Amino acid sequence: MISWESSTFIARPADDVFAYVADVRNDPSWHKDVRNATIVDGETVGLGTVFDLDARVSGTEEIIEFEAPTRVVLLASMGKMTPRDIRTVTPAEGGVTFTRRVEMEASGVMGWMSKKMVGTARKRNDQFVANLKYVLEGS
Repeated sequence: MISWESSTFIARPADDVFAYVADVRNDPSWHKDVRNATIVDGETVGLGTVFDLDARVSGTEEIIEFEAPTRVVLLASMGKMTPRDIRTVTPAEGGVTFTRRVEMEASGVMGWMSKKMVGTARKRNDQFVANLKYVLEGS
């Protein structure tokens, strides 16, 4: 398994940050690999919600853990890749610390390629998290 993680302080209430990051339909505003996301069935965001992604690598993401307002875990299905996207919101003075951790099992050629690309993935994740801060703080 490979993984990468990025964190930032966001000067917003935990409930607001959690609601925003738990709803993958908001991802295109900060996660620049995602062009569009829709809920497959219904409108409610919670445990079991499945999102259809139009992204750099398209597929679906399902909420497999939902602990408002602190943690949401998404399991993606993108061909041979099945990354876990773990988003945590930790209260801090004046706001929250937001952390996005990605864990991925990939086999065969995809596993080899993923290990080679982890440095780039880390840098991109840092940028996505910085984008989220910018979007939510409005600066």
